[in-house]
Amino acid sequence: MATTRRSGAEGYGRRVTDPQALRALAHTGRYAILERLQTRGPATATECAEAAGLSPSACSYHLRLLARHGFVEEDSSEAASERRSDGRERVWRAATPGWFTDPPADADPREMQAIDATLTRVMMASSDSRVLAFVDRAAAEPEWRAAALLSNSTVVATVDELAEISQALLGVLRPYFLSERTDRPEGARDVHVSIRMAPRPPEVPPAGSPAEQNED
Repeated sequence: MATTRRSGAEGYGRRVTDPQALRALAHTGRYAILERLQTRGPATATECAEAAGLSPSACSYHLRLLARHGFVEEDSSEAASERRSDGRERVWRAATPGWFTDPPADADPREMQAIDATLTRVMMASSDSRVLAFVDRAAAEPEWRAAALLSNSTVVATVDELAEISQALLGVLRPYFLSERTDRPEGARDVHVSIRMAPRPPEVPPAGSPAEQNED
Protein backbone atom coordinates (compact mmCIF):
# COMPACT_ATOMS: atom_id res chain seq x y z
CA MET A 1 0.00 0.00 0.00
CA ALA A 2 1.25 3.46 -0.92
CA THR A 3 -0.42 6.59 0.41
CA THR A 4 0.69 10.18 -0.16
CA ARG A 5 -0.96 11.49 2.98
CA ARG A 6 -1.45 9.99 6.43
CA SER A 7 -5.26 10.41 6.64
CA GLY A 8 -6.45 7.03 7.90
CA ALA A 9 -3.20 5.30 6.89
CA GLU A 10 -1.64 4.86 10.34
CA GLY A 11 -0.79 1.22 10.95
CA TYR A 12 -0.78 0.32 7.25
CA GLY A 13 2.97 0.45 6.70
CA ARG A 14 5.98 2.62 7.28
CA ARG A 15 5.50 6.27 8.20
CA VAL A 16 7.85 8.27 5.96
CA THR A 17 8.82 11.70 7.28
CA ASP A 18 12.21 12.35 5.64
CA PRO A 19 11.86 14.60 2.57
CA GLN A 20 14.91 12.95 1.00
CA ALA A 21 13.32 9.51 1.36
CA LEU A 22 10.15 10.83 -0.26
CA ARG A 23 12.21 12.34 -3.05
CA ALA A 24 13.74 8.91 -3.64
CA LEU A 25 10.27 7.47 -4.16
CA ALA A 26 9.25 10.26 -6.54
CA HIS A 27 10.92 8.55 -9.47
CA THR A 28 9.14 6.34 -11.99
CA GLY A 29 11.80 3.65 -12.05
CA ARG A 30 12.32 3.41 -8.30
CA TYR A 31 8.59 3.42 -7.66
CA ALA A 32 8.17 0.53 -10.13
CA ILE A 33 11.02 -1.41 -8.50
CA LEU A 34 9.51 -1.06 -5.04
CA GLU A 35 6.07 -2.08 -6.34
CA ARG A 36 7.64 -5.14 -7.97
CA LEU A 37 9.24 -6.24 -4.72
CA GLN A 38 6.16 -5.52 -2.62
CA THR A 39 3.69 -7.33 -4.86
CA ARG A 40 5.71 -10.21 -6.29
CA GLY A 41 8.39 -10.84 -3.69
CA PRO A 42 12.20 -10.86 -3.70
CA ALA A 43 14.02 -10.30 -6.98
CA THR A 44 17.39 -9.54 -8.51
CA ALA A 45 18.24 -6.31 -10.31
CA THR A 46 17.74 -8.09 -13.63
CA GLU A 47 14.27 -9.24 -12.61
CA CYS A 48 13.40 -5.74 -11.36
CA ALA A 49 14.64 -4.31 -14.65
CA GLU A 50 11.94 -6.22 -16.51
CA ALA A 51 9.24 -4.56 -14.38
CA ALA A 52 10.78 -1.08 -14.39
CA GLY A 53 11.82 -0.94 -18.02
CA LEU A 54 15.41 -0.15 -17.07
CA SER A 55 18.77 -1.83 -17.54
CA PRO A 56 20.00 -4.18 -14.78
CA SER A 57 22.87 -1.80 -14.00
CA ALA A 58 20.45 1.12 -13.61
CA CYS A 59 18.24 -1.01 -11.38
CA SER A 60 21.24 -1.91 -9.21
CA TYR A 61 21.85 1.79 -8.63
CA HIS A 62 18.20 2.47 -7.82
CA LEU A 63 17.99 -0.53 -5.50
CA ARG A 64 20.99 0.74 -3.53
CA LEU A 65 19.37 4.16 -3.27
CA LEU A 66 16.08 2.66 -2.07
CA ALA A 67 18.06 0.58 0.45
CA ARG A 68 19.81 3.72 1.70
CA HIS A 69 16.40 5.12 2.64
CA GLY A 70 15.13 1.87 4.16
CA PHE A 71 12.59 0.84 1.51
CA VAL A 72 14.39 -2.32 0.36
CA GLU A 73 17.04 -4.60 1.78
CA GLU A 74 19.18 -7.50 0.68
CA ASP A 75 17.33 -10.77 1.13
CA SER A 76 19.22 -12.90 3.65
CA SER A 77 16.84 -15.87 3.54
CA GLU A 78 18.03 -19.38 2.81
CA ALA A 79 16.31 -19.35 -0.57
CA ALA A 80 18.13 -16.15 -1.52
CA SER A 81 21.46 -17.60 -0.36
CA GLU A 82 20.94 -20.59 -2.61
CA ARG A 83 20.26 -18.30 -5.55
CA ARG A 84 23.47 -16.35 -4.84
CA SER A 85 25.59 -19.46 -4.39
CA ASP A 86 25.63 -20.11 -8.13
CA GLY A 87 27.18 -16.73 -8.85
CA ARG A 88 24.05 -14.82 -9.71
CA GLU A 89 23.17 -11.32 -8.54
CA ARG A 90 22.14 -10.24 -5.09
CA VAL A 91 18.51 -10.80 -4.23
CA TRP A 92 16.52 -7.86 -2.87
CA ARG A 93 13.24 -7.68 -0.98
CA ALA A 94 10.89 -4.93 0.17
CA ALA A 95 11.66 -3.79 3.71
CA THR A 96 8.03 -2.80 4.30
CA PRO A 97 4.76 -3.93 2.71
CA GLY A 98 3.50 -0.36 2.46
CA TRP A 99 4.17 3.27 3.33
CA PHE A 100 2.45 6.59 3.88
CA THR A 101 3.84 10.10 3.90
CA ASP A 102 3.78 12.32 6.96
CA PRO A 103 6.24 15.18 6.53
CA PRO A 104 7.42 16.96 9.69
CA ALA A 105 5.79 20.23 10.70
CA ASP A 106 9.04 22.16 10.20
CA ALA A 107 9.58 20.94 6.63
CA ASP A 108 9.88 23.58 3.92
CA PRO A 109 6.31 23.79 2.53
CA ARG A 110 7.53 24.65 -0.97
CA GLU A 111 9.89 21.68 -1.03
CA MET A 112 7.19 19.35 0.26
CA GLN A 113 4.67 20.64 -2.27
CA ALA A 114 7.12 19.92 -5.09
CA ILE A 115 7.90 16.42 -3.78
CA ASP A 116 4.23 15.64 -3.13
CA ALA A 117 3.20 16.78 -6.61
CA THR A 118 5.91 14.69 -8.30
CA LEU A 119 5.32 11.60 -6.16
CA THR A 120 1.56 11.78 -6.70
CA ARG A 121 2.05 12.00 -10.47
CA VAL A 122 4.31 8.95 -10.38
CA MET A 123 1.72 7.03 -8.36
CA MET A 124 -1.16 8.07 -10.61
CA ALA A 125 0.74 7.15 -13.78
CA SER A 126 1.47 3.69 -12.39
CA SER A 127 -2.15 3.27 -11.34
CA ASP A 128 -3.53 4.49 -14.66
CA SER A 129 -1.39 2.03 -16.61
CA ARG A 130 -2.74 -0.87 -14.54
CA VAL A 131 -6.36 0.22 -14.87
CA LEU A 132 -6.13 0.80 -18.62
CA ALA A 133 -4.39 -2.55 -19.15
CA PHE A 134 -7.35 -4.22 -17.44
CA VAL A 135 -9.87 -2.21 -19.47
CA ASP A 136 -8.15 -3.28 -22.69
CA ARG A 137 -8.56 -6.97 -21.85
CA ALA A 138 -11.82 -6.75 -19.86
CA ALA A 139 -14.04 -8.05 -22.67
CA ALA A 140 -12.25 -11.39 -22.43
CA GLU A 141 -12.98 -11.59 -18.68
CA PRO A 142 -16.67 -10.64 -18.29
CA GLU A 143 -17.01 -11.99 -14.75
CA TRP A 144 -14.07 -9.93 -13.49
CA ARG A 145 -15.27 -6.86 -15.42
CA ALA A 146 -18.69 -7.16 -13.80
CA ALA A 147 -17.13 -7.45 -10.33
CA ALA A 148 -14.62 -4.63 -10.83
CA LEU A 149 -15.52 -1.02 -10.11
CA LEU A 150 -14.50 2.00 -12.16
CA SER A 151 -16.40 4.99 -10.82
CA ASN A 152 -16.29 8.78 -10.62
CA SER A 153 -18.45 10.57 -8.05
CA THR A 154 -18.74 13.89 -6.28
CA VAL A 155 -19.43 13.97 -2.55
CA VAL A 156 -19.95 16.89 -0.20
CA ALA A 157 -17.82 16.70 2.93
CA THR A 158 -15.97 18.71 5.53
CA VAL A 159 -12.29 18.10 6.26
CA ASP A 160 -13.18 15.86 9.22
CA GLU A 161 -15.77 13.96 7.22
CA LEU A 162 -13.32 13.37 4.39
CA ALA A 163 -10.81 11.96 6.87
CA GLU A 164 -13.54 9.66 8.22
CA ILE A 165 -14.33 8.45 4.70
CA SER A 166 -10.64 7.71 4.12
CA GLN A 167 -10.42 5.70 7.33
CA ALA A 168 -13.63 3.80 6.56
CA LEU A 169 -12.48 2.82 3.07
CA LEU A 170 -9.11 1.61 4.31
CA GLY A 171 -10.84 -0.30 7.09
CA VAL A 172 -12.97 -2.17 4.55
CA LEU A 173 -9.96 -2.97 2.38
CA ARG A 174 -7.53 -3.94 5.12
CA PRO A 175 -8.50 -7.65 5.45
CA TYR A 176 -7.89 -8.04 1.71
CA PHE A 177 -4.50 -6.33 1.52
CA LEU A 178 -1.80 -8.55 0.02
CA SER A 179 0.30 -8.10 3.16
CA GLU A 180 -2.61 -9.04 5.45
CA ARG A 181 -4.27 -11.95 3.68
CA THR A 182 -2.68 -15.29 4.43
CA ASP A 183 -5.57 -17.43 3.20
CA ARG A 184 -5.64 -17.07 -0.59
CA PRO A 185 -8.88 -18.62 -1.90
CA GLU A 186 -8.80 -20.69 -5.05
CA GLY A 187 -9.28 -18.47 -8.08
CA ALA A 188 -8.23 -15.30 -6.26
CA ARG A 189 -6.12 -12.73 -8.09
CA ASP A 190 -4.16 -9.68 -7.09
CA VAL A 191 -6.41 -6.67 -7.71
CA HIS A 192 -5.11 -3.14 -8.10
CA VAL A 193 -7.13 -0.68 -5.99
CA SER A 194 -6.61 3.07 -6.31
CA ILE A 195 -8.46 5.56 -4.11
CA ARG A 196 -8.45 9.19 -5.20
CA MET A 197 -10.24 11.96 -3.35
CA ALA A 198 -9.51 15.45 -4.65
CA PRO A 199 -11.31 18.41 -3.05
CA ARG A 200 -12.20 21.15 -5.49
CA PRO A 201 -10.92 24.69 -4.93
CA PRO A 202 -13.11 26.84 -2.67
CA GLU A 203 -15.74 28.74 -4.59
CA VAL A 204 -15.25 32.50 -4.72
CA PRO A 205 -18.55 34.39 -4.41
CA PRO A 206 -19.34 36.79 -7.25
CA ALA A 207 -18.54 40.45 -6.67
CA GLY A 208 -21.35 42.17 -4.81
CA SER A 209 -22.95 38.90 -3.65
CA PRO A 210 -24.49 38.69 -0.15
CA ALA A 211 -21.70 36.31 0.95
CA GLU A 212 -19.06 38.87 -0.01
CA GLN A 213 -20.95 41.71 1.61
CA ASN A 214 -21.24 39.76 4.87
CA GLU A 215 -17.47 39.41 5.01
CA ASP A 216 -16.89 43.21 4.97
